[in-house]
Amino acid sequence: MKKLLVFALLAASPAMAGRMDEIVIMTLESVEATLGLAGGPEFPFTVKYQDFTKAAPGRDLAVKTEIVVPNQDGTNQEWTCVTQFVKTPTFFKVSETDCN
Repeated sequence: MKKLLVFALLAASPAMAGRMDEIVIMTLESVEATLGLAGGPEFPFTVKYQDFTKAAPGRDLAVKTEIVVPNQDGTNQEWTCVTQFVKTPTFFKVSETDCN
């Protein structure tokens, strides 16, 4: 019985990793759209930090992302964004992203 439980957990790991990848992709797409960076390579940015954070009331999941965007004058602009998610019957969807 114990071996069956361990096998079931190991078999589920790749599926969970795939779902985490989806959250990361959805978060980055929302951050890009919010900051107007979804223009491709002419708008490069670096993710400095990304992790889960406390969700707002009425939200089910939140991801905090810190990014660095190089300016044309050689300086960098740093942004901290929090993307809120709500649970749907099949997965999650982005409800909003706030950056400052």
